[in-house]
Amino acid sequence: MKSAIKTALLAATMLTATEAGAQVLRVNIPMDPPHISPIPYQENVSFRVISDIYEGFVSSTSEGGNVPALATSWSALPAGKHGFQFKLRPNVTFHTGRPFTAKDVKATFELVLDPKWKGGNNVQFLQTVIGAAEIKAGTRTDLPGVRVIDDLTVEVEFTQPNVVFPYIPIQFFDTTPAKELGADWVEKGSAGTGPFKTVSWTRGVKVETEAHAGYWGGAPKIKGIRFLVVPNADTVFNQYDAGELDVVDLQESMFDRVMRDPRYKAEMIQGNRAAVWWMGMNQNLYAPFKDKRVREAVSLAINRDGIINGMFRGAAFSMPGFVPPGIGGYKPDLPKLEYNPAKAKQLMAAAGYPDGKGLPPITITGWPEIKDLVTYYAGQMKNVLGMPITPDIIERVTWIKSVNAGEVAFFPSRWTGSYNDPAVYLDDIWHSKSGVNRAKWKNDTYDALMEKARATSDHAARLKLFEEAEKIVTSDWGGFSLPVPYTAGLKKPNVKNVTTHPVGFLIVRNAEM
Repeated sequence: MKSAIKTALLAATMLTATEAGAQVLRVNIPMDPPHISPIPYQENVSFRVISDIYEGFVSSTSEGGNVPALATSWSALPAGKHGFQFKLRPNVTFHTGRPFTAKDVKATFELVLDPKWKGGNNVQFLQTVIGAAEIKAGTRTDLPGVRVIDDLTVEVEFTQPNVVFPYIPIQFFDTTPAKELGADWVEKGSAGTGPFKTVSWTRGVKVETEAHAGYWGGAPKIKGIRFLVVPNADTVFNQYDAGELDVVDLQESMFDRVMRDPRYKAEMIQGNRAAVWWMGMNQNLYAPFKDKRVREAVSLAINRDGIINGMFRGAAFSMPGFVPPGIGGYKPDLPKLEYNPAKAKQLMAAAGYPDGKGLPPITITGWPEIKDLVTYYAGQMKNVLGMPITPDIIERVTWIKSVNAGEVAFFPSRWTGSYNDPAVYLDDIWHSKSGVNRAKWKNDTYDALMEKARATSDHAARLKLFEEAEKIVTSDWGGFSLPVPYTAGLKKPNVKNVTTHPVGFLIVRNAEM
């Protein structure tokens, strides 16, 4: 059986020498993706690679909205039950050749929740489905909260209200290869429904995909996408200039060079990013952060306009809270975050740390892509507040694991919405029991508001709850927002129909060359 499945996978994804020509779009990624599987992934580089290979109930538009993908419609379950009935898109075929049906929704959920598969983001998305806790605990294997009505109808029921579930990007896949071939099944073929299918992964070098001719939305106009791992910015520009890259996903550190060069600026694509960049201050690890005056002083020591105009050459924006523009619940009328060194010094003195005296040593921790920003923040803390601080740059995957575990005291962070709702930025980041509450900030009133929002289906009422909660975390200085760069990229003049994704990369599924 295993050999038959493997043969089918390889046959479905074989890229011939003729097909590997000029119509394969070449795009950079800043690091080797930790995963190319929809099961364990939990960060944006992996998502960037798999987002056109695996699909969910909905997909995102360049404006940050949600449109139907594998579900054509959904409706609430009868009164007394929390959940939805989904109508699935007909005539959808997996890359393996199997039809996508309601049974695959149930099978995907069950496999992702099974602890032996070490699920990533999707586990958190599924935790309120009836039976999910038992599967995670290893006490059952079937998921009673998912009921197959017929091939194209499935019901999902929750232990508590979960009004945003239809918009959550859970990627469905044919689970047969995973069950038969084991954890490395994604390196032996492709089992999604998206417009592109996996061909190969050369670790540290590239990920190859090819067009899925049987894609339900119509076959792509390019023959494949080659994701080239290029960590160094100079190398990215050299390869683009040499014609070895057709499209460049710009990292923030590259903005200055692009904006100063008319040649690059003419080929630049720019769009809004549904994201928040924020500063984390873990009070459990650094005692001075327990004082709200110290936390506010840290914010006052940062020159946001200087960052936007200097490091990002104007290709960034600032916001007062944690919900970004374009997302329901954005509140531009929150107090503006000011740069005021004098007031910062006064607050530190009032907290008992005049000119930084008495502050224990601390590190501010980031990853290589934001090294310059981390160095700037450290400089401001030292120069304005007298803080004895040292920049600490570590590998990004290690950084993610460390901050999620609450092991980092002081850090700039970023969070990008996977669907269009304020809960992504307020519930995920700041609820005390969230797995990505990196600052470990806790407020019982705030938690109660988030839990009430989860149970509130009326959109206007939910927005009021989020507004009240956002005021709590901003006024307490649990954290504070930092400048957010736009989504930006470069494309050669012969490349058409490339747009920006609100997550922070370019949408190339509709590209033509």
